[in-house]
Amino acid sequence: MSASGTPFARRTQSVPVTIVTDHEAMAGLGGRDTAFVRLDPPLHEHPDGEACIACESQGNVRVLLFELQEKLRLGMVPDFARVVVDATSVTDVQAVADALVPGKLPAAGLRDHAVARNFHLDAIRPA
Repeated sequence: MSASGTPFARRTQSVPVTIVTDHEAMAGLGGRDTAFVRLDPPLHEHPDGEACIACESQGNVRVLLFELQEKLRLGMVPDFARVVVDATSVTDVQAVADALVPGKLPAAGLRDHAVARNFHLDAIRPA
């Protein structure tokens, strides 16, 4: 099930992603076949209200999932069959979910298309 080839290669199966909005909901979601990613709030204040590249990437689920897939390809993380996204510090969880539903948000580049091919929204907990 692991990725191989280029950073934009397709996995043999799409990986289910569970978004967790509450720390208590994290219980029981782990396992050796589970990868965890965490969405964090901005690193610092932005006077103009626009996020810098560093803040944008740490709060963008597509960026985090693409980076996870790339780490797998490079052998930096063990293979995984599912992903849990810790979104407990995110105020707009629906925007995170929308980033994983094909056609909800426009793709910003090949990275977003690779994520759409390799990952899919499974659940939001609690919901």
